[in-house]
Amino acid sequence: MVDRTKRAETIAEAHELIHGDRQRDYGVPSINFDRIATRWSQTLGHKITAYQVAIMMADLKMARVTNGRYHHDSIVDAIGYLALASELKLDVDE
Repeated sequence: MVDRTKRAETIAEAHELIHGDRQRDYGVPSINFDRIATRWSQTLGHKITAYQVAIMMADLKMARVTNGRYHHDSIVDAIGYLALASELKLDVDE
């Protein structure tokens, strides 16, 4: 049997993180991810976008999940980063 309650709780947890503590700690996501993109662009020697930062942060979390042990916080963080990526992609396409 599928536990839709767990699914909803996990999505709600990610929602709360990106609209609550994380936003209070790090500010508006688009501004914070632009700052990260600028730094990564300098390090790598080519342009990185805020959207790419969000995708790569989600990739980081997914890499942690694939180490053979379940990490609920990494799942929640990946969902949050992907939600932010969808928002940041709209900024790029507009």
